Amino acid sequence: MGNIKYIIGGAFGIIAIVVILMFVGVIPGLRVLDKATISKTNLLVWDVEDDKGAYEALIASFQQKNPGAKITYVRKAKDTYEQDLLRAFAVGEGPDIFSIHHTTAIKYSDLLSPAPAEIFPATDFRSSFVDVVQKDFLFNDNVFAAPLYVDTLALYYNTDLFNSAGIVFPPTTWNEFEKDSRLLTQRRQSGDIIISGAALGGGKNVVSASDILAMFMVQNGAIMINETGKINLRMGGGQSGSVEKAIEFYTSFARQASPNYSWSGSAAENSEDMFAQGKVAMMIGYASARDRIMKKSPRLRFSIAALPQPVNMVIKKNYADYRGFSVYKNSPSKDAAWQFIQFLTLPENQKYFASVMQTAGSRKSVIAEQQQEPIVKVFADQALSATSWLQLDHDVIRDVFVEMIEAQISGDQSVKQTIENGERKINALMKTL
Repeated sequence: MGNIKYIIGGAFGIIAIVVILMFVGVIPGLRVLDKATISKTNLLVWDVEDDKGAYEALIASFQQKNPGAKITYVRKAKDTYEQDLLRAFAVGEGPDIFSIHHTTAIKYSDLLSPAPAEIFPATDFRSSFVDVVQKDFLFNDNVFAAPLYVDTLALYYNTDLFNSAGIVFPPTTWNEFEKDSRLLTQRRQSGDIIISGAALGGGKNVVSASDILAMFMVQNGAIMINETGKINLRMGGGQSGSVEKAIEFYTSFARQASPNYSWSGSAAENSEDMFAQGKVAMMIGYASARDRIMKKSPRLRFSIAALPQPVNMVIKKNYADYRGFSVYKNSPSKDAAWQFIQFLTLPENQKYFASVMQTAGSRKSVIAEQQQEPIVKVFADQALSATSWLQLDHDVIRDVFVEMIEAQISGDQSVKQTIENGERKINALMKTL
């Protein structure tokens, strides 16, 4: 009996020591911040999203649960965000938490502090978040950023124009899209377009043109980058066929000699504005476009359908766009910062954020519920099959892709030459980063 007491006492002693070591972080597994530590935390958060006050409510909720904690959310201008960020870090005035585009985690890797395993275990992250988020933000079992949402490209269509043309259902393949666009396009005798069947083909005057072009490349099977991270549009079996087809198909809607011609690449107004005016039957856009269109034209009757896919496509490929929150490596409050990010991405908070922003969540459990909601069902479904590709500089690639589109519309060079020039320019610009 005495031996049993000694054994039990010794076991409890060992457990107590292990728990203490875990708590202080000597042994990983259970290190967490207590309420007293969090209550002394001041966190600065930088972002570029137009959040409609969604973060304000979530911050208030976090501060209510952790009295004394102070979260300052600053929305920065998208065009100067990176320069402002690097300048602030250089003088020691940068944020504790900052959002990054999902394609650029590798670019910022030297500035990031991965999440403690106690807050975001890799196994939980894999089981909870959709595939594209795992691909973009999980490296070597370390979580480098976490998003509240995943947006994807979808098909916007004018229901009145579809009804007038006798088209019952929106196209589900690009072949159907092509046929519908030709049927919906209306021209004057002079050839000028009155109603555009599809606002595609342009560069500067098509909203998200570079993403739409990249989406066609990805759907066609283009690999996009090589094993070193360099852009390589001529990969894919050693040929540029998949990229060539993407560029040719996309720009066919803006080339007057093409039977698909339905959009003027030199139009003064962009695709979204023209759609809002009822002058465009179909456009490709993200969920974020919905509110902008409704504000511009509250009475416009339009619907949103799934992004068309290539004929006989077995595995759907949808194109993602989103941002995730990350933590600066030199922040004095890294653990508290990650606990705040973890709080933001909890299912109940994602549901609130998604309801305000009308977009899909990034957690599978949230998406499962959203699939029953008509307004966001399309985007919830697509988040599960969303894909992306590594971009060392999203802005550089966007600008060069637009230049490639403009070069094809003008007919100044062959498709192969456009691809080679674009690839060369992107890789040259990357060397200067």
